[in-house]
Amino acid sequence: MANTGSQTQTFELDIEGMTCTACARRIEKNLNKLQGVNAYVDFTSEKAHITADPNISKETLVHDIEESGYSVGSDRSEITSLKSRVIVGVVFSLPVALTSMVPGWMLNMFLTAALTLPVVTYVAWPFHVAAFKNLRHLASTMDTLVSLGVSVAFGYSVFSLFSGGMHFYFEVAAVVPTVVQIGRWLEVRTRRSATDSVRALLSAIPESAKVRRDGTQLTIPASQVLVGDLVVIAAGERVPVDGIAEEGLGVLDNSLITGESVPENVAAGTAVAAGSLNLSGSFIFRATSVTGNSRISQIAELVREATATKTKITSVTDRISAVFVPSVIVLAFLTYLVWVIVIGDNQHGLSSAIAVLVIACPCALGIAVPMSLAVATAEGAKRGIVIRNPDALSLLNKVDTVVLDKTGTLTDGRLQVHKTIRLGSMPLSEALAIAAALERSSNHPIAKAIALLDSSKTATEVSETAGTGLTGLVDQIEYSIGLSEEIKFSNQLKLEAAMDKVGAASLAVLSRGNEVLLLIALSDKVRPEAKRAISLLQSMGIEPVLLSGDVIRRVSDVAIDLGITQWHARVSPENKLKLINDLKQDGKTTAMVGDGLNDVAALTGADVGLAMGSGTHAAQSAAAVTILDDSPKGIPYALDLSRRTWRNIKQNLGWAFGYNVLLIPVAALGLLNPMLAGTAMAFSSVSVVLNALRLKL
Repeated sequence: MANTGSQTQTFELDIEGMTCTACARRIEKNLNKLQGVNAYVDFTSEKAHITADPNISKETLVHDIEESGYSVGSDRSEITSLKSRVIVGVVFSLPVALTSMVPGWMLNMFLTAALTLPVVTYVAWPFHVAAFKNLRHLASTMDTLVSLGVSVAFGYSVFSLFSGGMHFYFEVAAVVPTVVQIGRWLEVRTRRSATDSVRALLSAIPESAKVRRDGTQLTIPASQVLVGDLVVIAAGERVPVDGIAEEGLGVLDNSLITGESVPENVAAGTAVAAGSLNLSGSFIFRATSVTGNSRISQIAELVREATATKTKITSVTDRISAVFVPSVIVLAFLTYLVWVIVIGDNQHGLSSAIAVLVIACPCALGIAVPMSLAVATAEGAKRGIVIRNPDALSLLNKVDTVVLDKTGTLTDGRLQVHKTIRLGSMPLSEALAIAAALERSSNHPIAKAIALLDSSKTATEVSETAGTGLTGLVDQIEYSIGLSEEIKFSNQLKLEAAMDKVGAASLAVLSRGNEVLLLIALSDKVRPEAKRAISLLQSMGIEPVLLSGDVIRRVSDVAIDLGITQWHARVSPENKLKLINDLKQDGKTTAMVGDGLNDVAALTGADVGLAMGSGTHAAQSAAAVTILDDSPKGIPYALDLSRRTWRNIKQNLGWAFGYNVLLIPVAALGLLNPMLAGTAMAFSSVSVVLNALRLKL
């Protein structure tokens, strides 16, 4: 899409083929070399945002991107293309692999070659292209290893087929690219979901807003609200931009920003944030920002930055292949030279050199990592641990600090009455019944919790004052319930002593006239499994850190109860991310556990994010792991699973790589029996699979 103006034009192009932020920077650098072009490439959203002079055409920009080795798509079709390659690979490689491993099942070799051909060409095509691109930069990766192994295995097998030979490696050419493509398909799906968290954050901002301009109330798009506009908010409406309240009273649900279940009373002078929901009352505020500069937009930008700048961990197989591939090529060439120059046998030299390349093909190496990850992911799912990004298991293995949100993570996030104190002459049971009768008329979270206490009485003529509470008649006597610092009662000292006693909690006061009858304290409860989960983390040598936007006393109480020594209260979403970054700068490998929109930036900024299943869609999109049953015990389980998986992967790699190292010299000496090599290769792959399945035990 392009917007053309008198001076510049803007383009937003979808880019396919990027595998890390280095790819984005390479494209960005090449685009900015063009005269009159200013480009920014966002790896997270896979888009290039370009401002260019009017004389620059879209075709020029697309050509420059393609010259960098990437492609421009109009329909974001990369994941569709990967999926189709995976399907084709599985359909054609499965019969080839099964029949090649079981001699009695072997097909006609011409039929086997025909089944392998679509895999070698269509499925493996991205590897061939990437290998050529790496060759231009004198580099080698897993792509090079796959392309080389597939090409040599298939080429030699076809040559042997038409020359009457007996050495065939079609199963290698079919299995390797299929398995690796499955891994890449999962990776792209995961990366795409990172942008979902940003969309979910911004979706909390309403599309329209009611503003007063020149004495007239207008309904306009939220994006057109200007700084200084008077914005009208009724009950049930969300705040479109940040501002300061000037008139009226309201009760705001700020859980998007603070993550806390207790709403905030709004009166003149109260700061309000975009995305907050007005539960009751109505008020007018003056806008202090536009939608693009609101606090929730800034949090979304933090998510973008954290995702875009998080360096993708280079895969283990890529690190191995960076040394292994060039070494194998050199060794194969030297093998040929020795056979020709020293022994004088050109035909045997060529056969031995090809044998070196074929036996070095990463069949077991190619499945060593994805097989362990697949089993671990399945095992996690059985325990309610959804691992959306399998690569997160390698990072979880290194975690030494777990940062935990309080509300909704260690606590259930639901306000409940946990203490009642009778302060007047009325019996406690009667006072509770009156309080519940009054609160049934309100949708406030505190009211809903108190309303559950009793249902024996009914209130009439109930009126609600935002920020103060409710007043109504019960048995023809007027009562009030709520909490206001401006109201002083005849037994005020007794009330204040009781408030000090209950400590950190949300409070409601039932009164009759100027007498306080009842003090009700509410809080969300610590999840029953939380203490055990923290104990398990500490036994694993992992330090838990508690973060919350709640008051100091409540956070302190929860930390002491759970045995957490490091805790932080009144923490904003921005400061949650800052604390994560501070820990990382101190050399810590961090995992963040949260459930709300206010946790998204920290979830994305941490090395690994874990979200609770009952949390927001944005939190789950930003996290690599979701704990479906909300049990904190899933946290140490996920970390333990990652450690076991990583040990399993290293065992698989050791076996697979050791197999290659041991048999390459045998192939170079011309002593490799093709049938024995085929059997050994199959046994190597089966051994890797069996070892990975041990994760089930």
